[in-house]
Amino acid sequence: MPSAELIDLLSDMVRIDSRNLHSLDYQGERPANEMAMAELCARKMQEFGFHKTDFQYIAPKRPNLLGLYMQNPAYPCLAFEAHLDTVGVDGMSIDPFNPLIKEGKLYGRGSCDTKGSLACMLMACRKIIAEKLPLNLLFLATSAEETSCEGVHFWDLSVYALHGVIVGEPTSNQPIIAHKAHVTCDYVIQGKAAHGSRPEAGDNAILKAARFLRFLEEEIIPELAAAPHDGFTSGNTLSIGLIRGGSKANIVAEQCTITCDLRILPGDTASDILHQQIAKRAEQRLGFPIHIDKVHFAPGMRNDPQSALLTNIENAYKQLQLPFETGSVAYCTDAGVLSRKGLQCVVLGPGNILNAHAAVEYIELKQLKQAEQIYYEIARQISMAK
Repeated sequence: MPSAELIDLLSDMVRIDSRNLHSLDYQGERPANEMAMAELCARKMQEFGFHKTDFQYIAPKRPNLLGLYMQNPAYPCLAFEAHLDTVGVDGMSIDPFNPLIKEGKLYGRGSCDTKGSLACMLMACRKIIAEKLPLNLLFLATSAEETSCEGVHFWDLSVYALHGVIVGEPTSNQPIIAHKAHVTCDYVIQGKAAHGSRPEAGDNAILKAARFLRFLEEEIIPELAAAPHDGFTSGNTLSIGLIRGGSKANIVAEQCTITCDLRILPGDTASDILHQQIAKRAEQRLGFPIHIDKVHFAPGMRNDPQSALLTNIENAYKQLQLPFETGSVAYCTDAGVLSRKGLQCVVLGPGNILNAHAAVEYIELKQLKQAEQIYYEIARQISMAK
């Protein structure tokens, strides 16, 4: 079982409603839910001995939180990173903000994704600092991850000589060294409105969208799936998540919008323009314009399997007598952005991704204890490395 302090900390985090329901460019009213999480983490950092905590606001009342423990500039510096926000609670069949411990599990929104990682990282840092390991620490608690990893872009870490970054996500404590890029976008198809009794006088955008959907299903999706995908269980994928069209039943639809989700293998040089290439091909094939709107892009990541950070992690697993096997995942994380900044990243944390965003979200207590031990041992291995 994890310590009572760790369980209490995670329970306090779950009680905080830190839903991220809108991207940073949203102009309407919304609760600033990440603020309370950042304040809790800052209090713990100060209590545990961090020398500095700094709120960096990426939008009004939406902070990134940096914690710094700097003993000696000559020591290596390890960064821990995890996000403060969660997805929404629609469809949940349990009380999302009332942490329940039952049969070796802690239930509640964010328990798995990814407040469990945050709590374990903080508790590991407390031990690292208490034991005065010859190591500097950087703790990055990031807002706006659940909307295509927006918040992590704001970190400027160039002044820190980082040995590497451990990014907390529910990986069942397996080190993840590669993940796909993520693109969401709207494909907007324009028609011409007319009275429903005279459809021939209009140009039905929904019918045009149906042709576009058939093009995606019959040509684009199979092509994407056929991409070589060494280390992954699938190639590139495209999923159609939303369709919105028309205004009334008796009006020929003037516009139809199709929202797509693309997952693209790391290293694909077209990852950030693939959605544009798809639209151009469709226009050439179908003979009508397709406009692109509301694009969100989060880059993929592939870590160097020979990196010093990964060697440290392997040694930590050996010390803890845990099986060491790296993996890759289809979902994206903040590690994609951080790796583009030239940092060595490994995604690692307690919880099963199948329980993230779920109607019944939970995390196994035994994984919490193990994650705290792993985080600490990685730090110890780095501090001992020559």
